[in-house]
Amino acid sequence: MHHYRIGELHVRSDIPLVAADAVPVAARDSVDVAIVVRDAAAPGAVVPRAGAWPDATADDFGFNAMPGLTFRITGGRRIEIARAASVDDADVLLYLTGSAWGVLCYQRGWLPLHCSAVAVGARAVAFTGVSGAGKSTLTAGMAQRGWPLLCDDTCVVDPADPRMIVRGAPKETKLWRDAIDALGLTPGAAVGNRLQRDKYYAPRTAGPVPDAAGLAVIYILGWSEDGDAAIAPVTGAETVAQLYQALYRAEWALMLRDAPALFAQVAQMAGQLRVFRFDRPRDFARFDAGLALLQAHMVEQVGAGTE
Repeated sequence: MHHYRIGELHVRSDIPLVAADAVPVAARDSVDVAIVVRDAAAPGAVVPRAGAWPDATADDFGFNAMPGLTFRITGGRRIEIARAASVDDADVLLYLTGSAWGVLCYQRGWLPLHCSAVAVGARAVAFTGVSGAGKSTLTAGMAQRGWPLLCDDTCVVDPADPRMIVRGAPKETKLWRDAIDALGLTPGAAVGNRLQRDKYYAPRTAGPVPDAAGLAVIYILGWSEDGDAAIAPVTGAETVAQLYQALYRAEWALMLRDAPALFAQVAQMAGQLRVFRFDRPRDFARFDAGLALLQAHMVEQVGAGTE
């Protein structure tokens, strides 16, 4: 049995979590989230129905992740995993720290965003975009330059908290091998066995993060057509649309939350944040030039920098 502090949550887990922000805690502390792993062939193991859509109610959500691996998340407090003997820990963790944790956050009333984020002083700056937009690569590059990494791929905020504090998630930076090589990093353990086989956990390269970093700015990542990096504001209804698209597993969010209330929360968040579009060239040879533009803009927006 393993015990961790993830954000403000005490998590008890049958499986070790690979995450730098999963801090070991005493087993005697009260448990907020229990992660239970069962043999899929054992009596009583819950297997969601087959098909494209998961079983879902607001407080009881199950899904088939891959052959031999299913998840059930209940009440924002329990994640039950049924796994076959053929499924490796790496593949379990891939879904546990992603889709399953995102469902748990929705059940707790939080908003998980498909973003990576760094700390700028006591504030948080996040990066989002479609799959392959380079969120993790960008934040890894920022961390190399002294901007502490807050989260990779999933950025969790509480819409009821006006401070927009970025909450912890049990995820570590994951990079494809070409990005690791381009950044000069040493690859850690492989992310998955059957899935994402050429993706690896990457080491953190910046100092300690603030205890409470409030989200201030989000950049929507894209690729420039002319090869130059550029930053432009996103305003009005487009801000709400972009933030809605940034919701983690938005199609599942509508199965877990009341649609009008969810939209209202996103609109409220849009009124509190500054949103920009950041386009940069794909060529790694121009990566540093794009980061220089971005860093200058971040300091201008947030008013804090690093040593």
